Amino acid sequence: MQIIAGDGLSSPAITSNLPDIYPMLMDELKEKGYTTGDPIFVKFARVATMDRISEALHAKITIILIGERPGLATGESLSAYMAYESSTKKPESQRTVVSNIHKNGMPPVEAGAQIISIVDAMMEAKTSGIDLKL
Repeated sequence: MQIIAGDGLSSPAITSNLPDIYPMLMDELKEKGYTTGDPIFVKFARVATMDRISEALHAKITIILIGERPGLATGESLSAYMAYESSTKKPESQRTVVSNIHKNGMPPVEAGAQIISIVDAMMEAKTSGIDLKL
């Protein structure tokens, strides 16, 4: 597993949510026996950043926690994009997303639990995105 944090289009999304969601994810992944790489932060990240990092590290599952476009309801909204064997050769439809993560949307700890559940499903099915039947 590789987790990436990127400010994307909203750095307040990272500063508001990462302190709650990241430790929870790491604890749950470790408890389930998953191996995780060193944390990575990418300034001005975009979702596709995960593809190149996944290819370089040969990660089975890559998760990018990224700030969403501000101005809709809040600048603190975070998304978690996940993919099984993420690659620049795979279409965007192979990504699974949990979005609207913030205190007035899906709370970070609740989102973390949902992400862990999806990770388990991806590992079992060995796929993600539209091919993953949840």
